[in-house]
Amino acid sequence: MADTGAVRFQQAKNFWNIVRSVSVGEIAKEAYRPVSLAIVGEAERREEAIHRLLTSPEQGAPAPVSPPEEGVILLLPGERAQNRIQPRCFDTTDPLEGFPANPGAFDLVIDVGGGRRNAPVGMAIYSVEEMGSWERVVDRMLSERADLSLALARSFPGLRAEVAQRIIRETAAANAQFAMLNALPGVLPLIGALLPAGAIADMLILTKNQAMMLYRLAAVYDQPLDLRQRSRDLAPLLGNAFGWRALAREIVGVVPGGIGLVARGAIAYAGTVALGKALDRFYATGLQPTRQQISRFYWEAYAGAKEIAAGIARRLPHRKKPVSMPEPEEKSQCGEGDTKSDRE
Repeated sequence: MADTGAVRFQQAKNFWNIVRSVSVGEIAKEAYRPVSLAIVGEAERREEAIHRLLTSPEQGAPAPVSPPEEGVILLLPGERAQNRIQPRCFDTTDPLEGFPANPGAFDLVIDVGGGRRNAPVGMAIYSVEEMGSWERVVDRMLSERADLSLALARSFPGLRAEVAQRIIRETAAANAQFAMLNALPGVLPLIGALLPAGAIADMLILTKNQAMMLYRLAAVYDQPLDLRQRSRDLAPLLGNAFGWRALAREIVGVVPGGIGLVARGAIAYAGTVALGKALDRFYATGLQPTRQQISRFYWEAYAGAKEIAAGIARRLPHRKKPVSMPEPEEKSQCGEGDTKSDRE
């Protein structure tokens, strides 16, 4: 049997080699791209909208702000001004009242109430009143202009949590589908559990997807995208991740006849979500998640992953009948030494 320490060392080395191979140029280009944003409507509602954009739940709400003067960039303490999005404020979208007549003058226009008036033909406007709430505006805006999501999140802490969750879900779904399409017997974040030698190439692709997620989440929270910075962040996390191998083995061990199609997808999905949530928590709060917390992230994700993976399996071509997923034992949700307070 191979020495456990040597195996873990090789796994960590392989992971960092994959992270180094990721080109962050496109991610940086997307995160630092210029975005023109206009907020129109009544002055009081414009102030509320800017307050929402700058409010980070983890850092606490900033003091109320007034609409920015021309040329003034809104920043939270400790944030950099590089390529920061500067929203412009108008009473209405009427060109006769000072709003640009060019329908392409802004990438995004948000009407917070009473601002849509004689708008330039062809201009897309996201109206809080028409959509019913600020949250629906954000959801529609990020869905229709996903290409702007990194830049928006980097500039506005109030959008970071939503953008981060979208990145995690998209990466997890992609990994689940890849795991099922390629018939991998088991997939874990960072390391492979129960993988035959022939699955190594597939494992590298899954890990590379997670490395891309790592950098995109760093961009969301306006973190440097260089490897040295990320290495310091992730070294403790990588150590905790080795505990996930036992979790996947436990799932595999209770599936009659071995691991099935849906199980493969669910493990890939849950592992990617657990890694994403751990990274999101660290970038948002600066606190490294414990092994018990990572274990909890995994099992929480696994519960929903079964249904998601089954849905993906139904859309796969020439699929076989999915193997039903087992229900995990309650005790598996906690790592060794976990306490009641950790579970609650």
